[in-house]
Amino acid sequence: MPPAGICAGSMAWRRRAGRLRPDEECRMYRFAAMMAVVAGLAAAPAAAQDVGMGAEVFERCALCHDIGEGARNRQGPVLTGLFGRRAASVADFPYSPALREAGDGGLVWTAETVSDFIAKPRHFEPGTGMIFSGLKGEADIADVVAYIMTFQTPAQVELQLGQTLVETYCGACHAIGRDDASAHEAAPPFRTLDERYDVGDLEEGLVEGLVSGHPDMPEFAFEPEQAAAIVAYLRSLE
Repeated sequence: MPPAGICAGSMAWRRRAGRLRPDEECRMYRFAAMMAVVAGLAAAPAAAQDVGMGAEVFERCALCHDIGEGARNRQGPVLTGLFGRRAASVADFPYSPALREAGDGGLVWTAETVSDFIAKPRHFEPGTGMIFSGLKGEADIADVVAYIMTFQTPAQVELQLGQTLVETYCGACHAIGRDDASAHEAAPPFRTLDERYDVGDLEEGLVEGLVSGHPDMPEFAFEPEQAAAIVAYLRSLE
C-alpha cells in the first residue's frame, strides 16, 4: 500500500508536464492491478482445477459471505461483483470505520488487493471488522480469487471499474447515475452526454488530457484501459 495520505480524500494531484494528472503512485495503487484482472479474464479463464479448489476453499468464506445470483449481505458483505469495486461500497452493510476510510481513500478491490487482504485481513487494514485471521497458503489464496472471478465477466469488470473511476474523479460535481442531480449547477449529468455527442469520442481525450472550458474543472488524463472503462460506463447510462 502507498504511504498514509497518498490517496486521502477524493483525489490526489500532482502537476506534471503543464497539466494536472492523478497522482502517479495513488493511481497505480488504485488501478494497475485492476488492469491485470481485466486482461487476465479476457485472455483466458482460470484453470478448471483452480476454480474447483477455490470453491472448496470458499466454503470457509461462505460462513460469513454470500456470492452469486440472489446473494445477500450476511455477517460479511456480498462478494458478487467484487473486482473493480471500491472498498466498503456495498449498500446497507455496516462496515468498520477503518474499511470505510480505506474506501474513501481510494482502495479498490483487485486480484492483488483481495489476495493481500484475505492473507492477513487485520494486517492489511488494521481495525477491520473481519474476524477471520486469513488464508495461509498462496495456492489457496490464488484458487479462491480465481473462484470469485468466475462470478464476473470481463465486460462486468470493466463496467464496474468505469463506475469506480467516475465516482472517484467526477462524482463531486456531476450526476453519475440514472436519476441523481449534479452537485455543481454547471456540471451536466453524465446520463445526458449522449444527447450532445457520441461518448465514444471521449475516449481519446480522456487519454490525451480532457480539457473543459469551465474554470472549476481540472484537466484529467487516464490510462487507455481506464478511459475505455469510463466510456463503457457512460454508454451503460444511455
